[in-house]
Amino acid sequence: MKRTIQYIFLLALCVAFTTCKKNPLPPDDQKDPVFYVKCQVDGTPVTLEAGKNEYYMYSSHFQNTNNVYVYKAELKQKSCGSGCGYNIAIMFNDYKVSAVNDPMYPDSGLFIGKYGFNDGSPEPIMYKGLFTPISQGTYTWTYSDGGTSNDPAGTHYFRAGKDYSVGLMVSSSTCYGYHANDFRIASPLSTIITGSNDVGATPFTYSFTSSNNEPGVSLEWDFGDGSPVVTGSSNVVHTYNDSTEGYYIVRLKLSKGGETFYSYYQVAAYLSQVCTANFNSYFIPQQNTFALGAVTILVTDDKGNVYSSEMLNQSPAYKVEIVSVENYENNSENHPTKKLKIRFNCDVKNGNSVIKITNGEAVIAVSYK
Repeated sequence: MKRTIQYIFLLALCVAFTTCKKNPLPPDDQKDPVFYVKCQVDGTPVTLEAGKNEYYMYSSHFQNTNNVYVYKAELKQKSCGSGCGYNIAIMFNDYKVSAVNDPMYPDSGLFIGKYGFNDGSPEPIMYKGLFTPISQGTYTWTYSDGGTSNDPAGTHYFRAGKDYSVGLMVSSSTCYGYHANDFRIASPLSTIITGSNDVGATPFTYSFTSSNNEPGVSLEWDFGDGSPVVTGSSNVVHTYNDSTEGYYIVRLKLSKGGETFYSYYQVAAYLSQVCTANFNSYFIPQQNTFALGAVTILVTDDKGNVYSSEMLNQSPAYKVEIVSVENYENNSENHPTKKLKIRFNCDVKNGNSVIKITNGEAVIAVSYK
């Protein structure tokens, strides 16, 4: 009896995913379906495709009780009355806590990589970035995931393991300046550059320091004035000898194990009116008490019983991996959507009944605002 129930569950779970709109699915004879699921449940392989048994993909998003946005893809039948089959929901928690009217940034919330399950792990995946400008004036901060602000000091939340660019425009009654720097959050190649000089001194000499002290990371400094690069030190001193007024961009190359990352610093040399747009940076890890960046999979059977991956002690090898992310059509609520290709393994539980889902591969759609 248990094997029969599990096999029925397998067939229902692996019903193919469809579009994110409430429109008819692709016809059954479509050769290359957009949405599908391939998986094994308790070792039995199944491949099913979209457009069967009136299953539809409903894309949505909501904000949970912890003020965390959730990207949700739900596969269910549209017109089945009391004879509905199984449905499945896959939910990706956002990477940060948001105010009610805050926008969602899917480039940070849904990017290619591996995601853990909502199992209570406190490992931080979000970092609070604090940025303070060096020059006086009015400020415009821009962030590569879409955020902007005009605050005197910049504050923004970033996801670990992802690259970001932060830009600052400084303006005053006498001058203006712009500078952008790149950051790789919580990575062995992450760094913050600080600099100092003797104001008014000639020749113009600057001291630079990189915060990166990771073993095995090589450093290469390019001072932006055509002089030879300097390698191997996190503390360097450089003199700009040609007495030319202007802005120089110092570039620090960090390398390890075949990976490379660049960080930048702006120098204003010999200028009487200086609006250098450099800013100090500081990143604070946030403890993950609200399951930030975690995934929950829910399966509802034809009797209304819900099988959930939530707070279940999953195997350490079980993850959800986003393989690709694409823009897709607006859904029926006119919200923009993302089409995700994912791979996954997990256990789902209802009471004492646990079913193992392995070698899962699917294409789903979620919405955002």
